Amino acid sequence: MRARGRPPTTTAARRYPNRLRELRSRCGLSQQAVAAAAGISGAYYGALERGDKRINAETAERLCKPLRCAAGDLLAVGAGISVPLTVAVAAAEADARPPEYDLPEPHERLQPRQLAQPEDCFAAELCDDSANLDFEAGTVLFVRRLAAPASIPVGAKVLARFYLQPSGRPDPTTTHEVLYGILDRNIVGDLVLITRTRNRLVPRHLLVQGAASAGSGFGERAAAAALRDAVVAYEPRDGDPAELLGTVVYAMGPL
Repeated sequence: MRARGRPPTTTAARRYPNRLRELRSRCGLSQQAVAAAAGISGAYYGALERGDKRINAETAERLCKPLRCAAGDLLAVGAGISVPLTVAVAAAEADARPPEYDLPEPHERLQPRQLAQPEDCFAAELCDDSANLDFEAGTVLFVRRLAAPASIPVGAKVLARFYLQPSGRPDPTTTHEVLYGILDRNIVGDLVLITRTRNRLVPRHLLVQGAASAGSGFGERAAAAALRDAVVAYEPRDGDPAELLGTVVYAMGPL
């Protein structure tokens, strides 16, 4: 005797399994939004996500951008999401300093292990000895992007971009160097990067953002010193000599 109610849900394996639903959910997008960004119809995308149709190479390339992934991520069921290698890390004085610190597209995609929320991360490759107390040249750092404003503990391992001229100017700013280091707050409340290198050409402390108050008495200095172990409420400001790109959450040996 047939039971009343809804028809039974089909539990059979999909004909062409993929990760479209998982990747789309991570990005917080609707099927219609992904289909529109990829330039395909909503019905076709729905069939792809259900596994009714196979994802061909051309469609995979179209889907990569809205889903922020590599083509291989679409089918690698159970694996993590790959991370784009977008930044070169080097001091301005380094012989291995690249001509451009922002790597051109198409970005190489790397697969980190056991990295939570990889969709919020980018990868950066160390090109020189500017972090050789912690890492050798060729190490890849996985960096979690900062939301603005961001709360960062003093002592966090961070990546910072330093400019030739202060940020916030109407003309495009030029990157002077990109460095890895430890975030700290000095006695007057400035945010500084403590570099991690034996290279004497790289200063040990570099200013990231000046204290909010230009003038300070002994009482204010004592209060700033008491905050050295506090969490920093960071937000880029016009005129900053540098910008924090994110916190380093994972490192992978030289490529």
